Amino acid sequence: MGQLRQRFLKLQQAVHPDSFGQKSETEKTWSEQQSSFINKAYQTLRDPLARAKYLLEQGGVHVDEAASLDDPDLLMAVLDAREQLEEAETDEEVAAIGAENEKRLRETMKSLAEAFAAGDLDRARDLTIQLQYWTNIKRAVNEWSPGKRVELHH
Repeated sequence: MGQLRQRFLKLQQAVHPDSFGQKSETEKTWSEQQSSFINKAYQTLRDPLARAKYLLEQGGVHVDEAASLDDPDLLMAVLDAREQLEEAETDEEVAAIGAENEKRLRETMKSLAEAFAAGDLDRARDLTIQLQYWTNIKRAVNEWSPGKRVELHH
């Protein structure tokens, strides 16, 4: 990711609107559009879920927020994590749930990279949906507070 950030900063420096203050309106507009495009591309590439969805779309496969898998083991694991979060009473309990989820995220991203490398878009789609679930658990862990209902969006 360090190379990605360096490339992003270099590109932004070249097209940033502040550098086009003395240019024509056409050049200023172009600069704003390019800067916006580069920002969006950078945000997409640095977020594993957004990156996976983008790569799938390039292959003609769409994954939306409501996509789900017919995988009972995965669904049970997600429901179990949600239940653990709802029952958690301490920051330490939540940290343990978060650590386990981070492990799941890493494993899923590794498998996802392998699926993309092999050109297996069906597997990549399923793993992207799985990543969506784990990303939502991560969000719930980060938003946890005692007694708060855990909302998972997929």
